[in-house]
Amino acid sequence: MGQQPQTRRAIREQQRGRRGVLPVVIGVVAVLVLGAAVWFGKGLFTSGEPTGSPSVISGAASPLATTPDPSTTPATPTSTPSETATGTPEVDPVALAVESCRAKWALQSAARADAYRSLSQWDRHLKIMNDLQAGKLTLAQAKAAWPATTEKAAENIVAFRAADKALGASKDTCAVDASATGTEADAVRECATSLKTVDGVLARARTAIAPWETHLKDQSHYKAGGMTPAAAEAAWRALWKKGLATLPGYQAVAQKGQLAACKLPA
Repeated sequence: MGQQPQTRRAIREQQRGRRGVLPVVIGVVAVLVLGAAVWFGKGLFTSGEPTGSPSVISGAASPLATTPDPSTTPATPTSTPSETATGTPEVDPVALAVESCRAKWALQSAARADAYRSLSQWDRHLKIMNDLQAGKLTLAQAKAAWPATTEKAAENIVAFRAADKALGASKDTCAVDASATGTEADAVRECATSLKTVDGVLARARTAIAPWETHLKDQSHYKAGGMTPAAAEAAWRALWKKGLATLPGYQAVAQKGQLAACKLPA
């Protein structure tokens, strides 16, 4: 006999059982799919093989530390005897003294030349007055001769004052230690002697040039109407006598000062 047809109740139970198995199957499939996705993602982000463009890879990679090869590492330079412990080159004190002498001598020579130029004019100016007083010249002759002695005289005095001021402001000493030996040290000592000689000349020049400077200022005031003829003549006679008293002191040493020299090695 064939299989008996199921009852309606049996059919419903069978359908209910099928519906209960289907969700379980679906859940199992979902779990398997999710697990596969996780495994794939983990492999993607933790793979030992680099991904992305070569430029990104090279930029992100950090260099490996290496130990330098002693045979190829350059040796650290050591300081030479001419350098201090800090690496600063030592300066030869004698060479410094030579430069100090050269600088001071240049300033002193300028002042010496300006003093000589200015006081030579003053000397000629005074001699005209001497000849006038001695009757060797007339007043007209004296007045005609004086202008040549006052040409640029005021400018020459200004130049001397400026050069003398620069010399006084100089910090150069032109001196070398007593223990220093050699050609350069000897040249420094000889230059120092010449500087001392010219210092004495300039000291007397400052005294001798003062009445000449005042006389030139008085002449300017007189020409501008600031002094009467009588006052100008009285002031002139007083300064003439003062010039005769102070100029000889300068003249006594001027020639020696002009011959003084400072020969330094190049």
